[in-house]
Amino acid sequence: MCGLAGILRLDDTSPDRDRLDATLAHLLPRGPDGHGVEIDGPCGMAHTRLSIIDLLGGDQPMRVPARDGDGSLALMFNGEIYNHRALRDQLEGCGHRFTSDHCDTEVLLHGYREWGTELPKHLHGMYAFAVWDADRHQVFMVRDRVGKKPLYVYHDARQIVYGSLIGAVIAAIGRTPEIHTEAINHYLTFGYTGGKSMLRGIEEMPAAHWMLIDTRGSMRTERYWRPPPLSRSSTKLGAQAAVHEVLTEAVTARLESDVPLGCFLSGGIDSSLIAAIAQRHIDQPLKTFNVAMPDARYDESPYARQVAQHIGAEHHVLEARPMGSLFDDLERLTAGIGEPLADSSILPTYWLCRATREHVSVALSGDGGDELFGGYDRYRAMRLLRRFRGMAQLIPHWLLRSPEYKSQRARLSRLAAAARHDQPGSQYLQMIRLFTPQQIGRLGLGGFAMDVPPAWRDEADPAESARFWDLDHYLPYDLLRKVDRASMSVALEVRSPMLDTQLCDLAGHLPLRVLLPGGKPKGLLRQVAAKYLPSAIVRRRKSGFSIPIGAWFAGALADQLRERLLDGHALEELGVRRDTLERMIEEHAAGRINHSPGLFALLTLSMWLNWIRDPAPPIADVLAAARPGI
Repeated sequence: MCGLAGILRLDDTSPDRDRLDATLAHLLPRGPDGHGVEIDGPCGMAHTRLSIIDLLGGDQPMRVPARDGDGSLALMFNGEIYNHRALRDQLEGCGHRFTSDHCDTEVLLHGYREWGTELPKHLHGMYAFAVWDADRHQVFMVRDRVGKKPLYVYHDARQIVYGSLIGAVIAAIGRTPEIHTEAINHYLTFGYTGGKSMLRGIEEMPAAHWMLIDTRGSMRTERYWRPPPLSRSSTKLGAQAAVHEVLTEAVTARLESDVPLGCFLSGGIDSSLIAAIAQRHIDQPLKTFNVAMPDARYDESPYARQVAQHIGAEHHVLEARPMGSLFDDLERLTAGIGEPLADSSILPTYWLCRATREHVSVALSGDGGDELFGGYDRYRAMRLLRRFRGMAQLIPHWLLRSPEYKSQRARLSRLAAAARHDQPGSQYLQMIRLFTPQQIGRLGLGGFAMDVPPAWRDEADPAESARFWDLDHYLPYDLLRKVDRASMSVALEVRSPMLDTQLCDLAGHLPLRVLLPGGKPKGLLRQVAAKYLPSAIVRRRKSGFSIPIGAWFAGALADQLRERLLDGHALEELGVRRDTLERMIEEHAAGRINHSPGLFALLTLSMWLNWIRDPAPPIADVLAAARPGI
């Protein structure tokens, strides 16, 4: 894994070396094994490297003469290409000569020379990379199919800037752009920003797209992959065998590493199945990792321990506690994201990554299983709403004012609110939103009307529409963003077999009637898991990876929460009403209303507002924390 940043000048000047050096302060945690800065005419490149494959041969920016005497291409790469050996064989058959032993970065350079903009269609992996073509004065940038690796872009009349992190882009620009108020409304509605960042002009390059930019200021973007159309003829038996085969191939492909490798293990279906398959394909106990929660309602460690014993893994458990460092950890993560993220599970994800990194450099995870294989109850709720359409008048009004969150009554409240809408997109919005426009208005920020989630696509089955929306939005902008920043902040590479290219094609092609036999969430995947896991694990209901943040905010962390939200002025300067904040804190502390999701969202927003005042970490501190030899 790595970090990258680049500047392409449009005004016949060369990029400022100091600005490129400044990007390293943000990128070095992602790649502590090496770094490089290079300026070639109008193009400047900065890169940091975490060595995973070909430890000695992957320094970047990489220049390999893809044709004899031609060194005009330079590449910066963040990620892993899992089919790099097959591509190398194919390219050698076309006459390309390689200098490294088994470096996937070099494969990308030769692949670009051979296939040009068709290169992404050949790749299986997680990646974001940029190729500088000095002969054509252009940069070719690519992001993987589901958005596992980040890439942000900014442009003005004088330059186009790109980078793995928003902080690196700000450093390359040389100033902090103004706040994008529409993005704040999007954040308060969904708990995360979409493609447009909180800072005007900085946008995240969409997943499954490539972009070609040049020194004339031209910017051309194309989508190179879409989920396949739903099948009308798939059988459950054939689908089960196909999923088993492709998932096994996906897991084994991700076991290649020149450094120690392990696996996250929650005790749920996804991570347990991946760990079990991995264990069968290695000749020593697989190292597995889990976070134990102090509240039994959130603690999955007994299930993880059961799975580890069943498959013969070497299991490690971290005890999570509401420590004073929680707020410091959250500040660090918010700065790493460059935006607020209202997903409190980023904290246990970070703690898990930090503990895992003490033992291994690479970890497998179960990310993507719920979105691909129908693991959320809300998909069944969408079908239920279609069945009872037109019965909204029977819903009692008190149910629409549920004071709880993630309780049974809260689920009914969201379902009731959704039932008062006719269109599936509007129904789904009611189920997934964080704040309503009215609540945003009471905060003093002025909510905006939204009838359906952005880019909603209507399918014959509304549950399919919800699944595809989650794959395009919730997965890349919340889940994968969370995992990437939490893991890369401690230089841990996380690989997601469930998001393998071929498995995405297969699962995206299968309708929910096949994925959910008997209506059971992830029913098809459970049938595959039954070949590997105890029946008690296979039958387990999904619990989610979360922490008792509500109890902590009302107890051990109550005073610190109040101080963070009320003593600072960042939220008030944005326009948030102090009386509304005080009321939310008091109601939560008294146990009248569980405001923890909203309070967490406002807490991270406050931290982000403080960060953008001075987003540059001291370069000396970052370099001192990097590994010896840098």
